[in-house]
Amino acid sequence: MPNLLVVRDEVDGWDVVREDDPQALTNTPTKETAIEAARKFLADEGGDGEVVVHEDEVHGIDDTGRGMKVYVIALLGLLALIILIIVITALLAHWTLPGGG
Repeated sequence: MPNLLVVRDEVDGWDVVREDDPQALTNTPTKETAIEAARKFLADEGGDGEVVVHEDEVHGIDDTGRGMKVYVIALLGLLALIILIIVITALLAHWTLPGGG
C-alpha cells in the first residue's frame, strides 16, 4: 500500500495524493482536513501506509483537467462548422430550386 501525500494545491487548498499516482484523491481547504481525509482513506483501505505532509511541494493540475478545455473548444468549433454547412445548404437550395429567390 503506497503512502498518501498531503501537498498544497496549485489553485487552492490542499490535495491528498498517492505516492505512485499524480491524480488527487481529494482537495480540502486546510492542511488539517487534508490530513484527516488521508487518514480516512488509509483506514478504508486496510490501514497500511502512512500520511506524509510535504508543505513545500505544490500539486499541479493534472493533464486530464487541462485537456478537457481543448475538447470543449473543439466540440464548439465542430458545432459552428455544422451550423455553417446547414446554412450554406439551405441558401443553395433556396437559390437553385424552382420558386426560390
